Amino acid sequence: MPHGARMNPARDMEDALMYLPRKGVTEFRKGQVIFDENQPSTGLHLVVQGRVKVTMPLENGMQTLVDIFTTDDFFGESSLLGQGPNVERATALDSVALMSWSGQEIEDQVERQPRLGIALIQMLIQRGRDYEERLVSFAVDKTPERVARSLLRFADRLGVRTEDGSLQIPPLTHQVISEYVGTSREIVTFQMNHLRQQGFLRYSRKGIQVYAEPLREHLMGRTPEQNVAAAGSADSGHETAGVGRDSRS
Repeated sequence: MPHGARMNPARDMEDALMYLPRKGVTEFRKGQVIFDENQPSTGLHLVVQGRVKVTMPLENGMQTLVDIFTTDDFFGESSLLGQGPNVERATALDSVALMSWSGQEIEDQVERQPRLGIALIQMLIQRGRDYEERLVSFAVDKTPERVARSLLRFADRLGVRTEDGSLQIPPLTHQVISEYVGTSREIVTFQMNHLRQQGFLRYSRKGIQVYAEPLREHLMGRTPEQNVAAAGSADSGHETAGVGRDSRS
């Protein structure tokens, strides 16, 4: 290390938007596909308004939810890899407005503003860490824990603090949550009913209220025996619990 140089243990996160030119916005209606395997993304997108879900197909024909992106989130970064096969599908969860830059525009701007490159690297590293946490959860957690951790992550990323201390998430269907957790909609419905009965969340057509601190404490205090028992209850009860509630939450 050069004389006098110091490591910076806590580098501030760069804001990529500071180094990108402003563009006009493109609007999408709720449910409209933004890009998919037939019409691949051609660049990087910024959510100006609304929410976008990005999914990937599974071999059984179902979709797994990569993530939900909301205001000031970037998505579509896989298009920067070039002309490889695209398997992602982005769909508007609400009325959505996007600002977009082509791969060539991003490359040219990085040459003019090198710190844009740092900002994008930081964003991708942070995103990779989030995905690592999800992989760990898939490996070690039972379904009840995965549902609870998913709700906590949505609350942290999408939630707004309310007067009673809960975090209010905009409406998400049980189907969307099941795609994120990797289970059936019926099991998600059963687990959410169970969490609501315990007082960890409330939900209606207006959204989901998550009492994040008590729920985290609950997860930390669960024993492996409790996890197995809860998972068994879900498997035995998901056929009849809350069928049809998906459209209400």
